[in-house]
This record gives sequence, structure tokens and C-alpha cells, in this order.
Amino acid sequence: MEKLQLKTILFDMDGVVIDSEKLHLRAMGLTLEQHGIEYSQTFLNDYVGRSDESFFRYVYENMDNTHSLEELLEEKNSFFEGLLNEMEYVKGFTDFIQKVKTMKLQTALVTSSSLFTVRKVDTLLNLTSFFDLIITEEDTQKHKPDPEPYLLALENLDADHRSTLIIEDSINGIVAGKAAGCRVAGLTTSFDAHTLQDAGADCIIDDFSELRIGFFRTVH
Repeated sequence: MEKLQLKTILFDMDGVVIDSEKLHLRAMGLTLEQHGIEYSQTFLNDYVGRSDESFFRYVYENMDNTHSLEELLEEKNSFFEGLLNEMEYVKGFTDFIQKVKTMKLQTALVTSSSLFTVRKVDTLLNLTSFFDLIITEEDTQKHKPDPEPYLLALENLDADHRSTLIIEDSINGIVAGKAAGCRVAGLTTSFDAHTLQDAGADCIIDDFSELRIGFFRTVH
């Protein structure tokens, strides 16, 4: 990847900042099991990096319409809340974000998760203190893999896509980041390197320690 004049870093949340993808999937699965709805792990994995609303809208429209979308979302949130005691930061994130803040780079959290989820996680980990801007599911009409969440972050930060790096762990997130015109680093917390590369990631990392921030030329 060519040296980038770096001013802004945009972070996905689940699987990038917090090690939570598996908790979301468990909560989604528990919600379906509660109503006797059969599903496969592959089906759940297809929604990594996408909003809860899109998942349960598909369930309601194609699998079981006896329970409202709102009811399913509330149940999923309840299951997820019960799993929060297992939440922790992704390995290496806290050291990396401290370096980023020392370099005075702009930062934003751009997540397909709901504001409810972000607030619950923030209560435990105080994660919002690391970011200049938070974009959640409620802030956009379209969600990843559509670029709208990242385009909104760029607009609100008055950031140039040419000086912005996005860090993502999912196919949908990488597609969204590339569609927004940004460089994207793929973190292998949820998918393997080959899958992330096929999705369009500009570089692949297994750990934040591999993302050498000094590789990028910063601009202020």
C-alpha cells in the first residue's frame, strides 16, 4: 500500500474496537431459538458487519412473521445485555488508539450497531472517550455495505477521503469503506485474510501491532 498522508482514522466497533461479534451472533441466535426459528451459523455469519434491523427484517419477511420487528430487536438487545460481562477490547486496540491520539489524528467510531448497544458498551468500557465522533445505526437510512455511514463521518469531520484510513473486520464494512473512497485495513478478527483481501482491503493485519502508524505520513 502506498504511503498515505494520514489525517483521519475511522474505526468500525464490533470486531475492531471491542471483541463482540461472537456475542452479537449468540444473542441473535438465542432470539431465533426462543421462537423455534431454525437457522445455520452461515446465515448468522452473513450478517457480520450489518445492522440488527436488517437481520431481523429478513427474519420477519422470510422466516417467521409471527413476532414484530420491534419485539425481535428488543429480545436481541436483552440477550446481548446479558452477555456484556464477557466484553473486552480487541487485543492491541488501546495501545494503538493512544498512539493515534498522541499524533493528533481525527478519529470516529462508525458502527452498524444501535445507539443502545454503544451506550451499554460505553458504560462498561468508556469507549466513546477515544473518538471525536460517533456514528450509529440510527444516524443513517442506509447501512454497510452502503457507504453512507462512512460518508457521513467524513462530512461531519470535514475529512478528505484521500487522507483517511478505515479499519474494518467484515466484508460489508470493507465494501462500504472502499465505496466511500478510503483506504481500508482489514483486521482478521472475524474473517480470514483471503476473505478480507477479496472484499477489497488494501492491507491485512492480524493484530493492531502490525499496523505501523509510522508507515503513514501524517498531516495536520
